[in-house]
Amino acid sequence: MTEQTQNNDVPTKVECPATREPAVRLFIVAAILIGFGLWCVIDVHKGKYPQEMKDGNISDVFSYWFNHGGAIAFPLMGLIPLGLGAVALRRKLVADDEGIGYTCKEKISWDKVRSLDSAKLADKGILRLHYESDHGEKTLVLDSWKLQNFRSLVQLVENKVSSES
Repeated sequence: MTEQTQNNDVPTKVECPATREPAVRLFIVAAILIGFGLWCVIDVHKGKYPQEMKDGNISDVFSYWFNHGGAIAFPLMGLIPLGLGAVALRRKLVADDEGIGYTCKEKISWDKVRSLDSAKLADKGILRLHYESDHGEKTLVLDSWKLQNFRSLVQLVENKVSSES
């Protein structure tokens, strides 16, 4: 293949929406925490755990506080992974002729990219872009587990970074 045909195969713009797997894991954790909270609510409502200590058994007191506190704390803790999962699903990475970056965030222009670290690309599907920012050198991690259209993205990034160097 000639160089011209290879450049025709490289896309000029790649949009990479988030994959579902990381968000699904967060939703599972949220469901477990909310489920534990509901279980505690049901046990408290049935009156299974009175506060009095029988025969000097301190575990009765701990059971009381675990179920009454868990009825509030577990559902609240479940909201955290629920929110993180919703945010993870909405993320989209866009790479085009101007640069690369997530939507609603600052785009990194190609001339600021200093190097590519592709040591884990073949094994793990991770590509690291080292770039200059106003606050020093930073790294943008591109992960095939978190992004769709990853092959096209890698093609575009390698083409842009190698042409800039």
